Amino acid sequence: MNNFDNLVNVILEGARCTKVTQKAHSDRKGKKWSKCVKNPKGGYKRIHWGQAGVRVGSGKSKRAKSFKARHKCSSAKPGTPKAMACSDWK
Repeated sequence: MNNFDNLVNVILEGARCTKVTQKAHSDRKGKKWSKCVKNPKGGYKRIHWGQAGVRVGSGKSKRAKSFKARHKCSSAKPGTPKAMACSDWK
């Protein structure tokens, strides 16, 4: 299954997630990415993250170091938009 199929599945399902999906472009205004992840309370949830129009750099740059410190990436819980944004900078 490729990214296009995942995107079509996410669009057809609307806001409801029935399984974990790969990262796809977000349909939420101002957000760059979306993904369905497991919810710790049971089931699945869709998360949106990333500012549209902003380029993510490499994990070793000064920008990346500042981003990780500013957002406290070391304390990000898995399956949250914060954790996904931090993983984009690695």
